[in-house]
Amino acid sequence: EVLKFFGPSSKKNHSVCLKCSGVYQSTKIVQHFRKHINDEARQKEEKENSAERFSKRYVIAAGDPWGLAKVRRLPSLKSYFTFRTQVLSHGFVVDEKGRKMSKSLGNVLDPEDVLKQFGADIIRLWVISSDFSKEVKVSVPILENLRESYQKIRNTLRFLLGNLANLPPNLKSEKDLAFELHPVDHYILHKLEKLTSESQKKYSEYNFNPIYTSLLNFCINDLSSFYFEIIKDSLYCDSLSSLRRQQIIATLYYLLQGLLKIISPIFPFLAEEIYQNIPFCFGFAGQESIYLDNYSPTLPFSPSLEKEIAIITKFFLPLRQDVHQVLEQARQEKIINTNSQANLIIFLKEKNGLDYSQLNLEELLLVAKVEIRDEREDDA
Repeated sequence: EVLKFFGPSSKKNHSVCLKCSGVYQSTKIVQHFRKHINDEARQKEEKENSAERFSKRYVIAAGDPWGLAKVRRLPSLKSYFTFRTQVLSHGFVVDEKGRKMSKSLGNVLDPEDVLKQFGADIIRLWVISSDFSKEVKVSVPILENLRESYQKIRNTLRFLLGNLANLPPNLKSEKDLAFELHPVDHYILHKLEKLTSESQKKYSEYNFNPIYTSLLNFCINDLSSFYFEIIKDSLYCDSLSSLRRQQIIATLYYLLQGLLKIISPIFPFLAEEIYQNIPFCFGFAGQESIYLDNYSPTLPFSPSLEKEIAIITKFFLPLRQDVHQVLEQARQEKIINTNSQANLIIFLKEKNGLDYSQLNLEELLLVAKVEIRDEREDDA
């Protein structure tokens, strides 16, 4: 095998290397042959490693002809195909009026000044909230509005984290509490599960804007305006060891863990700061960083879960909206001063097979008393 790479030489006891044309003593041709083999193997490995590293990178190119032309030329520079994934191209960055940034117009934003004023998380939120398939608008007012949205998301997370500071003594296990959660707890966790699934899908499609919109809507409408309002009385007034408070604490824990996984690609600094201050429960100790944590708290499936969610969606949510209108009118007419003074009688037009006894409507509607009657009973 070695002799195939060497030919005769005019010099006695020497051979010519057919690869490099060097002349070597016959006793050293094996050593020289091994050097060639090792060099070829190393070059092949370096080439494969380079291709592997480069092919896994995502290339983001500005929407100008020069940038796109440069990207298109890359595969021709190597003997292997450069990209195994996708090239993400975005439009020009323009001001809030859609004009290109120019010193003469005075509408140029210095990235360093913007970073100092708003911070990295706001800049990342601006990126994810933008439709990069078109020209991307940026201005101080736009960033100010995004900072307000960021603050609302942050306040939601602060509420979750703050109420986990004092865990109940003898907190039940995750498995036990999962089956004992209130229907409204199951409902809000079901909403979180849908948000998580949709966000993962949108991340994989590089469709970032819907993630921001859904996240903000969940924090403002589903949590702050709905779930948090319902649980505050039990959270602040019940004893630390009460079952209802433990159910709420478990739900808040699931919510916080789930939301951190959704926001961590957007707000890495905020997510890491919160993660480092979570009082982990249910026997889970946590990792050094959220980005090393693969733990996802999931509820064991309960056969009654679908029925409980149906009670909330088909009965309670429409009822809550109607009750709020009635109570608002009662306050305006000075019949009651606060909702907690109201005694409600609810007449059902037809039976729908749902069990309302487990809802505790007084807590959910924030009123003094609720009585449910069949409409036919009233006619009698």
